[in-house]
Amino acid sequence: MRKGIKVSIRSLIEFVMRHGSIDNRYSNSVKAIEGTRAHKKIQKSYKENYMAEFSLKYEFNYEGINIKVDGRADGILLEEENVVIDEIKTTTRDVLNIDEDFNPLHWAQGKCYGFIYAKDNNLDNIDIQLTYYNIETMAIKYLRKTYTYRELEEFFFGLIKEYSYWAKMEERWIEKRDASIKALEFPFKTYRKGQRELAIRVYKAIVEGKKCFAQAPTGIGKTISALFPTIKSMGEEYTSKIFYLTAKTITREVAEKSITLMKEKHLNIKSLTLTAKDKVCKMDDTNCNPDYCPYAKGYFDKINNCLKEILKEYDEFNRSTINELSEKYKLCPFELALDLTLWCDIIICDYNYVFDPKVALKRFFQDKKTDYTLLIDEAHNLVDRGRDMYSVKLSKENIMVLKRYFSKKDKLIHNSLNKINKYFISKKNLLEELQEYYLIENEEPLELYTMLRIFLQRVDEYLAQHKEENKELLDFYFNVHSFLNISEFYDENYITLVESDNKNVTIKLYCVNPSKLLIERMDKAKSTSIFSATLLPINYFKELYGYNEEDYLVNLSSPFNSNNRLILIGNKIDTTYHKRKETSKDIIKYIKAFIEAKKGNYMVFFPSYKYMELIYEKIKEEEFNLNIVMQENNMSEEDKEKFLLKYVEDNEESHIGFCVLGGHFSEGIDLIHDKLVGVIIVGVGMPQIGVERNIIKDYFDKKEGMGFQYAYLYAGMVKVLQAAGRCIRTEKDKGVIMFLDNRYSKSAYYNIFPKDYFPNVIMKQSNQVKEVCKTFWSIKKDGE
Repeated sequence: MRKGIKVSIRSLIEFVMRHGSIDNRYSNSVKAIEGTRAHKKIQKSYKENYMAEFSLKYEFNYEGINIKVDGRADGILLEEENVVIDEIKTTTRDVLNIDEDFNPLHWAQGKCYGFIYAKDNNLDNIDIQLTYYNIETMAIKYLRKTYTYRELEEFFFGLIKEYSYWAKMEERWIEKRDASIKALEFPFKTYRKGQRELAIRVYKAIVEGKKCFAQAPTGIGKTISALFPTIKSMGEEYTSKIFYLTAKTITREVAEKSITLMKEKHLNIKSLTLTAKDKVCKMDDTNCNPDYCPYAKGYFDKINNCLKEILKEYDEFNRSTINELSEKYKLCPFELALDLTLWCDIIICDYNYVFDPKVALKRFFQDKKTDYTLLIDEAHNLVDRGRDMYSVKLSKENIMVLKRYFSKKDKLIHNSLNKINKYFISKKNLLEELQEYYLIENEEPLELYTMLRIFLQRVDEYLAQHKEENKELLDFYFNVHSFLNISEFYDENYITLVESDNKNVTIKLYCVNPSKLLIERMDKAKSTSIFSATLLPINYFKELYGYNEEDYLVNLSSPFNSNNRLILIGNKIDTTYHKRKETSKDIIKYIKAFIEAKKGNYMVFFPSYKYMELIYEKIKEEEFNLNIVMQENNMSEEDKEKFLLKYVEDNEESHIGFCVLGGHFSEGIDLIHDKLVGVIIVGVGMPQIGVERNIIKDYFDKKEGMGFQYAYLYAGMVKVLQAAGRCIRTEKDKGVIMFLDNRYSKSAYYNIFPKDYFPNVIMKQSNQVKEVCKTFWSIKKDGE
């Protein structure tokens, strides 16, 4: 017997009772972090007769379906003659303008909690109290009503009656899905070397509620090895939803193909790929208001009836499908995708939908631990992405634009902006005194926080009276909200960075080490599997992603025959910034010798566009007849596709792509067989020396004496190894990889190479390369 259908009280109410249009012209909602802080303040103001964050659950059978609802009341107040369910709602509205009809959903939530508490405690009557707290003025308004048990019971089961259609639909789907999962076999005849081991560890991690760390080289088949056991665990009720998280579009496509492959083996599963709002929006401007966008108008009035039709006909929702359905039903494509996530088993999306506090899917991860599973692909990218997600900055130039705009429009806002601007000027003056262009402070800018909160209050008051659509104002308004929200995370892992370029000043809350915050998000899920072809060195990632002794650790070797791969190191070249022009001719000699050994398709990776262009121009000067195409900055998806289409087997002449380390072509692409026969990597891929990288270095030097490694070395070598991994993609591939930099002969770099690189690593000078490569190519591939 199944565990039944689970739904939170909040989700139940929002799903059944929603109506109206999408309208983001002006949001008066308070961000979750500010709301949490206000909740705690109010809860602490009560005495011992107040029970905060009171969990409530109710499991029952409705028309043959086992339903579980749960939630957490903000407080239960036990008065002498009354029991009061207290629901705290934070706002920026003037509480004097809030009455009983302000938001029916708030009453609905309190009434559901009241019903369950009254049922559990045999109460005939119970009070529901809404406590509205203005986070700017700290004003409070209490609204209270008394309900009988029968009134609450009738209301609750009225919601359940509406929801029962969806509960029955979900139960029928789960029975069908799980039957197909039980019958599902691995979609290939055999496991590749290492695949079975990875699949077993992922499965065990889910069953036991642990993490799995997997360093799994290119060619293992990581995606299917992670998805297959996770889907099997879903059929056995160990997990109810799977999030497949990626950093790049191309790896999302691999996950989609893996699911399609299993569907061809008769798997029934609903999957969805989330795409960023600005990429799927059908309007010229991403302006979500019903007066401008027909897809926003009446969205919540239409969506539930449309979902009934959509979920009957479709079980896969990629970008193309979402676009088609959006047009058919005149629904916002992004909001439609979000609503479909509630009914899908697998969600493929970017990291930020789980980890970024600004855009994370709060409907799944807001406030409780779940039985969901996270599969984090290309997990080496998450560290730097985490720094971006949990950092935020404000710019003086934006303040000046708004100051001018409000100089004659609104005195209070103008004065508020003026004070903020003076704060920035004081920082600029300090930098001038110090004769520095940046300043690192280990304290929060508390004075600035106060000014920003006053600014938000002034704007809220202004917007309540004016229909304002000034883009600069709204952008800065929401940026200030983000700044204050991120400030709630500020601790010893943060610094305040002030920078000036004479014209502008920025103040940034910089998250130097996002580890704690990333781990907290992972802990909301039941299990997390973290995998990459370059999870090296493994101890670095274990520390940053919260490895525990009971977690699973997999370190796999390449499944392919090492004799089909030759690795060369040109260790006599200095590619550091100041030596690049001087050694450019030596680089060209290596490239020329490498390519002349065999006609074919090649990629040469450089640490920057500037360095790539330098070598390209030198080759033109030398008048070498090499067919080179360079990666351009900010290429469109169509241009990227055209670039890769030149990599075909049996080209009449050698084709060479000049690419940038860490760019689109250095991760995730599959050019199999003779579509790519050689890869050259120039330099060691280290990030450019800069203020933020040096801050990371200093932080980890103080913490454990590993600053250079954490800030520069590991980040660079991950990019290097990802690029090298483009060369051998299948057991039928044969190729040569060449690393050009004298640092590769040093143990700090050399020892990061995967163990399966050895013993086929040899140091050679440019005049030896052609002959060594010719000899390698003259030997038949193992297995032929």
